[in-house]
Amino acid sequence: MRRAFFVAGASLALAAALWPEVAAYRAERQLADANARLAAALRGAATPASVQAALVDARAAMAATPGDPRAPLSASIALLLLRRAEEAKVVLEHAIASGERPELTLNLGRARGTLGDEAGAQAAFLRTAWASPAAIATLPSALRARVLERVGELEAELRDGRLDRPPPLD
Repeated sequence: MRRAFFVAGASLALAAALWPEVAAYRAERQLADANARLAAALRGAATPASVQAALVDARAAMAATPGDPRAPLSASIALLLLRRAEEAKVVLEHAIASGERPELTLNLGRARGTLGDEAGAQAAFLRTAWASPAAIATLPSALRARVLERVGELEAELRDGRLDRPPPLD
């Protein structure tokens, strides 16, 4: 009888310990599904309903994995594809507040540009290129060249001791 209680107790303890992993696994699957749909959409092979489903999955993954930048990135891409740039901007700003990453600031620039905030878009693209010049490879070549030229100017200022912080995001 004691052995049965021990086995039952150990089983419950194991289940309790593994429960968070079930949620994390579910979030990983949702994110993988969202990204597959978004990849198809970026190739022009998806419907708005498929992009909306990707957004639902990405938002569910965001809720299950706070602080993980992948889900907000996927959600922002879906929102931009759905022409909901203001919502994408909010998602990205919140994610960036938890940890800035070039892929997040790049999409923030896209959202700001879509909303007509050219200065804000330029600031986000500059911040992206400052952190990772390769991250702006998907921008149009003329815009990319201007941003990289400005990064070069800022790097010269840094070398000369005239710059003491990275370019602002705003």
